[in-house]
Amino acid sequence: MYCCYVLPSQISGNTIHIDNPERHHLINVLRLKHGDEVQVFDGEGNSYIAVLGDTRSCIVNASICHHQFYAPNSPQITLFQGLPKSDKLQLIVQKTTEIGVDQIVPMICQRSIPKQTVATQKKRQARWQRIAIEAAKQCKRPRFPKVLDTRKMTDCLEMATHLDLSILFWENEEKQEIKVILQNHRQIRSIGLFIGPEGGFSDEEVEDAIQSGCIPARLGDNILRTETAAIVGVALVVYELRGL
Repeated sequence: MYCCYVLPSQISGNTIHIDNPERHHLINVLRLKHGDEVQVFDGEGNSYIAVLGDTRSCIVNASICHHQFYAPNSPQITLFQGLPKSDKLQLIVQKTTEIGVDQIVPMICQRSIPKQTVATQKKRQARWQRIAIEAAKQCKRPRFPKVLDTRKMTDCLEMATHLDLSILFWENEEKQEIKVILQNHRQIRSIGLFIGPEGGFSDEEVEDAIQSGCIPARLGDNILRTETAAIVGVALVVYELRGL
């Protein structure tokens, strides 16, 4: 069954109002017609099966015939991702969304190469959010992750103080394995993962993170690319703590 995304404000009673670009995709690309069923997500845990009405209007009304609500997963996963080069963050957003991340915070670190104006940051954040939504639709996630504005690492560390557990992946950590850390924190409701950009975190950043309560951890003997570390880190949390 084909699916689409609408804002919660587009749902009124038993009717869903579908406008562009979702309308265009359903009618002009998929060639759906009056009476066809679609699955509709609002990104906040609600999934609807609805029947399309008149497809000739600029806004297509669909009648809800089934509704199901999905509670948030536990623990909630926040990825604090050091800004990488070029378009690598697009891949990170797409793949970690498919795996199950709940929130992504692009993070400016000392070794982050991209230097962006505020306008550029806003434009890229909007694009990353669209990628997250498309990835969530593709794998039929009823809850869409949020991609927040780009922030300095100091601000991210402050955010992380409100989480039950924060882990900083650091290639120089010699003792603490990620698996053991996760197995010792099975009852947490929220977790933050800190991934450095190319070049990793500086010693100063690692020290600041530890002082803020982050636990440094290693992902194994191999030094992973930043995009690989993000994907592996989120996958390990989902596997160990969500009972998959």
